[in-house]
Amino acid sequence: MSTNQKSKKGNLTADIVVIGGGGAGLMAAAVAAEAGAKNIVILEKAASPGGNTAMAAGIFAVESPVQKRLGIRATRDEVFKGLMKNSRWLVDPRVVRAFVNKSGEVIQWLENKGMEFTSVNEIMPGGVPFAHMISTQNEGVHCGFRLIDTLTQSCRKESIQVLCETAAKKIILDEKGRVSGVLAGSKGREIKIDAKSAIIAAGGFGGNMEMLNKYFMSHGNVKGNTLPQMTGDGITMAEEAGASIDTNFAILLIGPNYSEGMNPLDLLVMRPDVMLVNKKGERYTDESLFLNYHNWSGNALNRQPDKISFALFDSAMKRHLINEKESLSRFFDTMGGNGAWLKTLEENLQKEAAAGRMFRAESLETLARQIGIDPRALKAAADQYNSFCDNGYDADFLKDKKFLLPLRTPPYYAVPGHQNFDTTLGGIRVNRNMEVVNKQFDPIGGLYAAGDNAGSWLSQNYDLTYPGVAMGFALCSGFIAGESAASYLKSRE
Repeated sequence: MSTNQKSKKGNLTADIVVIGGGGAGLMAAAVAAEAGAKNIVILEKAASPGGNTAMAAGIFAVESPVQKRLGIRATRDEVFKGLMKNSRWLVDPRVVRAFVNKSGEVIQWLENKGMEFTSVNEIMPGGVPFAHMISTQNEGVHCGFRLIDTLTQSCRKESIQVLCETAAKKIILDEKGRVSGVLAGSKGREIKIDAKSAIIAAGGFGGNMEMLNKYFMSHGNVKGNTLPQMTGDGITMAEEAGASIDTNFAILLIGPNYSEGMNPLDLLVMRPDVMLVNKKGERYTDESLFLNYHNWSGNALNRQPDKISFALFDSAMKRHLINEKESLSRFFDTMGGNGAWLKTLEENLQKEAAAGRMFRAESLETLARQIGIDPRALKAAADQYNSFCDNGYDADFLKDKKFLLPLRTPPYYAVPGHQNFDTTLGGIRVNRNMEVVNKQFDPIGGLYAAGDNAGSWLSQNYDLTYPGVAMGFALCSGFIAGESAASYLKSRE
């Protein structure tokens, strides 16, 4: 695999141009080469391949060889029905079916390339293990880094050319409406690549505020964990080429979130035993939503003023957290180092309070003034919440009584939580072969889409019932797109 950062010529020729060098794009290129495509060029806008895939933690699959070896019982039929139910049939069932059916084969393909999956994890309590993991916490290596390394090695073996710091600008169609090339730019130079097929795998649009506000109204000050180069270029190019845009986008919301990086207080604001209030001092949700539904807690926060919340707890609750060391879910166990975060909780609280990023007071009224909330409103909300704790019944939101811990023992603490998201999912309408379709739903000859900018498979929310599903779809859609593009080339011979 060549990673030349700029072309020596203004014009190039390729059989397939892959737009985007993340997991979906690298997979598509490698599979297309194995299926017989000879001249493949990958265009990567960043300085090196990887994209958001490099930050991935697990890969969804069902009926994989790993699950079968571990005796994990789950069927493609069951998963298909579950995904369609969760999406309320707002997606294309044939695309979902193709993804689910391909997922186990993709894991086998990766194992054949030398990847070793150490475990298959669930995230939600009582969930089925779907997330295929390849690293341990002590190694400090996310699944994504090893995955990118495996895929780049596969592309290198197939002599696939990667042009980094080269951004695709336009899909060129011939007089019959088929792909005939791609225009790109590299350091001020225009490059025209004559090609018979193009696979768009350019990622979502988490780095494009205009598109975020267009498709997710009232986006406000939501912070994104996505890479800045994810600006929706693939969706824009596809639409300009006549593609139908499936506006049934999904956004991987996370909230509340304390910091932009990883901090032990991130886990604290997600705990089911704290009390969450908004800027008006009102409790607004069942605080255990994150434990069971992940994105639903983000949805609840999204409706609040400025999308900001405060996690309230007192000294008794703090002692409870430190002493109990209760295992809540795979997510909390993994992200918290199996309780390691609790050993430094007091130290982190003092550090963050000294920096003015979280708050501590001997009374709720003083705490309210520190965080800019009407003291009477906060006191009334806390009194009502305490009554729910005393009665073992949350009359407002029905939170499980085992998480109802009152706030009566000073000092009191308030940790701010903000809305956050990992990526956007969807956009370009595709069929089961990952062919991009036009507004009449007919395939655009030679044009395919995969990964986060391919639509038609997920509606509104990322569901942790099926953990790793975004990464799983990226790889499976890339795999299918690569197969389909190679088949298309053979039909043109």
